Amino acid sequence: MKRSLTSLPIALLLASLLSACSKEESPGTGGTVNDKAVLISTHKAEVTDLPIWLETVGQVHSLSAPTLAAEVAGRIIMVAADTGDHIEEGQLLAETDTSTLLLEQQAAQARLERLEIHIANGKRRVDRFARLSSKNLSSQAQLDDAREQLEAYRADYKAAGAQLAIVADSLARSRIIAPVSGVVQQRLITVGDFVKRGQALFEITRPDQLQAWLPYPETVALRVQIGQPVKIVSPLTPGEFSLGEITQLQPSVGPGSRAVMAIVDLKSPGNLRPEATLSGKVLVETRRNAVMVPDISVVRRPAGEVVYVINGGKAEARLVTTGHHEHDRIEIISGLDGGETVATDGAAFLTDGASVKITGSLN
Repeated sequence: MKRSLTSLPIALLLASLLSACSKEESPGTGGTVNDKAVLISTHKAEVTDLPIWLETVGQVHSLSAPTLAAEVAGRIIMVAADTGDHIEEGQLLAETDTSTLLLEQQAAQARLERLEIHIANGKRRVDRFARLSSKNLSSQAQLDDAREQLEAYRADYKAAGAQLAIVADSLARSRIIAPVSGVVQQRLITVGDFVKRGQALFEITRPDQLQAWLPYPETVALRVQIGQPVKIVSPLTPGEFSLGEITQLQPSVGPGSRAVMAIVDLKSPGNLRPEATLSGKVLVETRRNAVMVPDISVVRRPAGEVVYVINGGKAEARLVTTGHHEHDRIEIISGLDGGETVATDGAAFLTDGASVKITGSLN
């Protein structure tokens, strides 16, 4: 019996296919022999105390900010302080024209002197009428009139003395004196201005007695409490911060709102100045034994957020619940115990059970 010439190539082809199949692994063994490991870096899941800070942008206010006003009307003839100047208590800041007051003072003094003469003459007249009346040489009515005139002069003398004191007080108040030591926040006058009584002249602040006013929205208002520590940072002095604590809470929006303004007395203001913008953060909570991983370790999958735990060269997918973000780290509320080695760079390319090759560690 003769063999077909075409059957030989077909037999060789079938043998080749069977040989190739024998080199593949059976289903369920975890992939093929040619599987490639994913390159990753790793980090240890840390267990640490996690401070929770609520950050906001606020403004500096002076705890003591008196506004100096004119106490007498007049024209400004001298200004000795300008905006930004440091001043001491009792320092002369400005002066108003006193020429009219000096004339009033002279007139009041002259009236006093004239009344002193009238009083002296009145006393002598009363004494004379008293002697004459005792000898029945004058009437009692004349004596009474002399006494009444003397008392009127004495009353006028008291009024003139009071008027002289008022003029002297006005002269003293024509000199604007610093009531406290501080910094001139704003100068509102210049030489030649005519000011009325009560008109604002200077605004003074106390750089050693400052407050930070920090607004917080309704969503977090209930977490902010009096006594909580605060860190204050100014954009003018990056890297430096002032410490304080919340001393007051005030409603900041209006009726029906639970938003608050947290007021902080600054213990060490540093270079902060009133009305300056600042960043503040309030420590509202410290979570003990929190598990923290780099934020790039958390990968979003259809089933939820996943962290890949590396063990024996394999990646194990763990569903996790995340919490607070802190810089480039994130809190893991559930899914990790702490101390596990987790994938960082390259985690997004992993699947459950994938082989890995560790190229570095962030520890």
